[in-house]
Amino acid sequence: MDKKLLQRIERETDTPGIMRLLCDRLSSSDLNSLLLEVFSEKAAKMTPAGLLNAYTGNRFVQPSSIDPIAFGEFSLTWMKAARAAGFYSLELSPLAPLGSCSAVGTVHQNKVLTALRGTEVVADATNVMALESACRRKRDGFPENALHLSAVHRHVRAQEVPKVPGFSAHFGVFALTSAGRDTGSFQFEKENLLRHLRFYKTFFEQELQISPVKIRLKALASLEEENTCFDAVRSFLVDSEPDWLVEIIESAQQEQEYYRRLQFKVVIPGPDHAEIEIADGGFTDWTQQLSNNRKERMLISGLGLELLFKVVYGLL
Repeated sequence: MDKKLLQRIERETDTPGIMRLLCDRLSSSDLNSLLLEVFSEKAAKMTPAGLLNAYTGNRFVQPSSIDPIAFGEFSLTWMKAARAAGFYSLELSPLAPLGSCSAVGTVHQNKVLTALRGTEVVADATNVMALESACRRKRDGFPENALHLSAVHRHVRAQEVPKVPGFSAHFGVFALTSAGRDTGSFQFEKENLLRHLRFYKTFFEQELQISPVKIRLKALASLEEENTCFDAVRSFLVDSEPDWLVEIIESAQQEQEYYRRLQFKVVIPGPDHAEIEIADGGFTDWTQQLSNNRKERMLISGLGLELLFKVVYGLL
C-alpha cells in the first residue's frame, strides 16, 4: 500500500470513510491481501484461553442441538423423494461468490457472513443454485427443457436470531429450483409451480402423514401492469387440482421485491390448532440477470428442514 494512501487512512475518522477509501483505491486482489494480513496478525495473537472464550461466546460456531444421525436420515428421505420427482441433487460448497445474495436479490450484505478470497458463507442455497442453473443452461444453449435442482444445505445467517425455540444462526434447509425458458402463455410458470407444489403436498401427506396441507398463493400486483401471470397460474392450478385447499391473498409487488408476480406458502397444521408456513417459494428474475437473457425463467422454493424436523419429532 502506498504512503499517501496510508496517510489518508490515518486522517479518516469514521470506519465507513476508511472502507470507501480502501474500496476505491485498492484492487480486489490488493484488498484481499491486506485483509488476509490483518486477520493473520489477529490470529497470531490468539491464545488458547482466548480461543475457548471465542468459541463459547460466538453464536455462529455453536453446534446444533439435534441428533445428526436422525437428522441426516430425515434429510436423505427428502433428497431421495426429490430425485424421484425429477430434481437433480447437488452437494453445494459451504462458500459462494461474494455478493451471491445481494447482487441479484434484495438481501443486504450485512445479513451474510462475508469471508475472504472473494467469498461469503452460503446464506441461501437457492442463490447458488441459480448460479449453477445459469451456467449449465448457458453452456447448453438455453434449451426449452427446464433444469430442476435440489439441495440440502446448512445456511448461516448474520442477522439477529429471534429468541424463539428452534431458531439458531445456522440451520439445515431443503431447496428446489427450476430454471427454463419462456415458451409463451406462461407455460413454464404453470407447469413448474404445479411441480413444486405437488412435490411438497405429496411428501407431507404420504411420507410424513401430515394433513391437511394448504397452499397459500400471494398475488404480487404492480401498478404499472396487470398480473396476467398470476391469473393464468391460479386458473391452471385450480383446474389441475380442484380438490386442493388453496387460499388466495392479494398483495403489492413493492411489499415483496424478493419474488416477482407470485409467492406461495405451503401451510401445515401445528400444535394447538395453529398453522405453520413451512415452505416458501416464488418466481425470480435471477437467471435473467445472470445470463443477460430475458427469456429465462426461474422458480425457487425451500423449507426450514431443521425446524420441520423439530416439529415432527416434538423437539420444540
